[in-house]
Amino acid sequence: MTDHDCCAKGARNGRYDLAVIGAGSAGFSAAITAAELGAQVALIGHGTLGGTCVNVGCVPSKTLIRAAETLHQAASASRFAGIEGRARIKDWRSVIAQKDELVAALRQAKYADLLSAYNGVAYIDGPARLVEGGVAVNGHP
Repeated sequence: MTDHDCCAKGARNGRYDLAVIGAGSAGFSAAITAAELGAQVALIGHGTLGGTCVNVGCVPSKTLIRAAETLHQAASASRFAGIEGRARIKDWRSVIAQKDELVAALRQAKYADLLSAYNGVAYIDGPARLVEGGVAVNGHP
């Protein structure tokens, strides 16, 4: 979206009932809960939709950790009698591509696709800051 004053435009007498700053898992949860209770919500995010966990935190790091664990387990299988274990990284770019595909799929399914399901939530893209009397987005009070 473009420049937006989340506190002067929108629902109910020109105001949202709630402005949620941050469109990660906690922000989405707060916005959805408020909308389910009847509030008109401005969900304000800046950068990639979904926040840290899905994009650069939990999901991608744990995907790579599991890949490394699998490699390690295969390599250490020979500690058991009768088992020969061999493992190597065949194509690192494929590992990264699979991680990126998972991140994109989860971002779409758990964040982008949910927005349209909640009429009371308006997503606003841009940096937010608290100003006297409300919240400014994209530098506009």
